[in-house]
Amino acid sequence: MKLTLVRLTAYGLDFIMLALVLVGLQLAAYHLTGGFPFDRLVKGYQIECWVLATMSFPVWLYFIVSEYFFGATLGKKLLRLSVTRRDGGRISFIQAAGRTCLKLLPWELTHLIVLVPDPWWSIQEPPYPALVLIPNGMILLYIVFLLLNRGKRALHDIPAGTFVR
Repeated sequence: MKLTLVRLTAYGLDFIMLALVLVGLQLAAYHLTGGFPFDRLVKGYQIECWVLATMSFPVWLYFIVSEYFFGATLGKKLLRLSVTRRDGGRISFIQAAGRTCLKLLPWELTHLIVLVPDPWWSIQEPPYPALVLIPNGMILLYIVFLLLNRGKRALHDIPAGTFVR
């Protein structure tokens, strides 16, 4: 149970750090440009492309680069965790990318559901609001799996062949 809580805390720390940096950069860009390009992003696919380029891609890079080159993200380093192969060696780039894609899949699905084809805030009623239950269910499944494995392996560790120690 302890390792589960430590892993979730490390992920939370990473999320907070990334949110502060990326939202800060978004706010700075908005104020420095007088609202450009934000004032021109109206359609769902435009907003989704912007989110992918300025939020998702940097987050993917952060996790992939941190875990491939350093064996851990800042959150994991702070809590003395590392990502390894089964034999304790450094993970490959493919393993880092694979576990990141699976880990962040619920987040990306949420963006797609809420933004495409029309952002939910720009329409009276979303066409399929229950779709948002899918990524939320995935997150719950990820946490339950982590709990059942006592924090040793998360769902995204299995296909990637990785462990967190």
